[in-house]
Amino acid sequence: MMRVLGYVILGLLAYAVFLLATLPATQAVALLQQQIPQLRAAGVSGTAWSGEAAVLQVEGQTLRRVDWQIRPWSVLLGELQLDLRLQDADLSGRASVGLKPDGSIHLSGVDLNLAAAAASNLFNVPVDLGGQFQLRLDSAQLQGRQLQSAEGEVRWQRAAVTAPVAQALGEFVARLSTVEQGVQAQVKDDGGPLQLDGTALLTPAGAYNFNGAVAVRDPQEKMLVQGLQALGRPGPDGRVPLLYSGRL
Repeated sequence: MMRVLGYVILGLLAYAVFLLATLPATQAVALLQQQIPQLRAAGVSGTAWSGEAAVLQVEGQTLRRVDWQIRPWSVLLGELQLDLRLQDADLSGRASVGLKPDGSIHLSGVDLNLAAAAASNLFNVPVDLGGQFQLRLDSAQLQGRQLQSAEGEVRWQRAAVTAPVAQALGEFVARLSTVEQGVQAQVKDDGGPLQLDGTALLTPAGAYNFNGAVAVRDPQEKMLVQGLQALGRPGPDGRVPLLYSGRL
């Protein structure tokens, strides 16, 4: 009897996978929009299993040229895992996303490039930024909108301010790790006009703090020297301390 029941369950799961594999992507997106009213999509083609969208928009954020591929065995194991590929001019790369029944999201194999100019608008930075952000994550866990864990790094290449004045800044890297209090980032410059080091911490509840210091390597960089003077008074070592805290 148990063997027969096992065959029945396996058959039902196989049938569910078959439906998912043949369901048009347009219908799948329509079903998803019922659960996420903020989701908008255009130029959808393929199937729910393997498809693409010319444009995806969620809560005002727009992604262009998004491809997805669902991992078959993840459905049988009760978890939806899909591989995403983004080919937008401002945001490109790939990531593997796991959606669990409890609503948590697991990311792995994240390799994304984000234009710094787009990041200025995304995070409402009061100046225009230049260069490119590289996000490399071995793994990360989110619950709702809150980051619970992360292992990897964020690198700002060809860092610069482009407006209201143009100024090259160098290159910076933040190495992410999970600690008892939350996600920690060790921030450091990787050469350039600015010397920067510090530690940032983001708690699972969304509170953050940053403790670090910054200095200008070349005193002849008058514009940078004036900019640092606006941040605070240098300490005995000539570096300006940076202390920030708040909540996301």
